Amino acid sequence: MHIDQSIVCIIVLSLLTAQTMSASDDRVSEALSLPCNGCHGPNGVSPGPSIPSIAGLNSEFMTKVLEQYRDGSRQATIMDRIARGYKVYELRKIARYFSRQPWTRVDSDLEPAMVERGRELHEEHCAECHEDAGRYQDSDTPRLAGQRPIYLQLQLQQYLNRELP
Repeated sequence: MHIDQSIVCIIVLSLLTAQTMSASDDRVSEALSLPCNGCHGPNGVSPGPSIPSIAGLNSEFMTKVLEQYRDGSRQATIMDRIARGYKVYELRKIARYFSRQPWTRVDSDLEPAMVERGRELHEEHCAECHEDAGRYQDSDTPRLAGQRPIYLQLQLQQYLNRELP
């Protein structure tokens, strides 16, 4: 069987181009995400008590949230204005970038009695959707475990007030 050398060259060049484009896309996604580090911390691990860590979040969930900020359907202090500065495909790249970062639990000073009470409340009210002690996530359900208490309190208040889409 004789294979034309030009066909082999075309296949090899196509594979190399696809690989280069993928690496280039990763660099673009990382560059688009750099401004997020100012609030959400290096690689999406938040240093602030009321700002969520976004490293390791489900890409589909994060894309949906960013698009809600962009179109104004999700309440925000500043994220709505930031998200409007990006095109939808750029928000998707940002979400994919952060979803690939490792989830890093943030340490918080917690009282053991409050942790136990939180565990009880979670089992009673939250575990049906936020399975695995709040670690489960998908396109509709964000990870709760490991987020800072003040951020969780703010989110729960918005949830109870039906302010979240």
